[in-house]
Amino acid sequence: MAKNSVKVGGILAGAGCLFGLAPLIISFIALAFGSDIGNVLHWYTFMTAPVGAVVVIVGLIIAIVGASTSTPEDLAKSVSISADNSDSKTAAALGTSSATVTLPPLPAILARSVKLAYAIGFGIVLVSCVMRVTLFQPMSGILTFFDLVPVFFAGWFVFLARNAQEGLQFLRLYQSQLIVSIAGCIAGLWPLITMDTDLSLLDYEDIPSFEVAGTLITGFIPALASLASLIFAGVARARYRRSIAKG
Repeated sequence: MAKNSVKVGGILAGAGCLFGLAPLIISFIALAFGSDIGNVLHWYTFMTAPVGAVVVIVGLIIAIVGASTSTPEDLAKSVSISADNSDSKTAAALGTSSATVTLPPLPAILARSVKLAYAIGFGIVLVSCVMRVTLFQPMSGILTFFDLVPVFFAGWFVFLARNAQEGLQFLRLYQSQLIVSIAGCIAGLWPLITMDTDLSLLDYEDIPSFEVAGTLITGFIPALASLASLIFAGVARARYRRSIAKG
């Protein structure tokens, strides 16, 4: 059931991304073929993106709920060594010979690193998002809701990381953040789309330049945090796999 939820949520989130960015994608393709429609169509992204974002958020929630309830059997293969390199020690560590899979705990220093990294990440995302919707948001409106969404996901990762010393909880955290971080990297295209609009605000004398600069910088932080999370989690899982192999 959990695996199905992850797949359904991932597909839904992917569909939301494609729908939200469809005018922009089609515009690039049209321009490549010399069609004038590419000069106009991309503006419709401002209408499709909010709808797509809602679909993405719903999909991500479904996916991370599924990932957060994955069973040891669902997750064991993600850290098991391939058949060519497997040995009895690894099989015993994973409990693959028994009816119930037992995932070994993380090394203490790795578990502490995971907890600290996600706590720091949450703090950076929280401060960035709060500053964006208070100090650096010349044109907020309904976008305020979407600007605060990264705080929810970053907070959820901290919640999952509280028991990161347990192999099962760590892999649930890894699977959850993997889904959200990939979506976060894709969503990082949005600040690029709105960059011209944000820079045009410099023409208004009543909007300070530091506010425009802050809007641009804070807009990229969730995407950068997503990329950093992908890299860190990948390294952490690799170290966990090595610890299992060593027994």
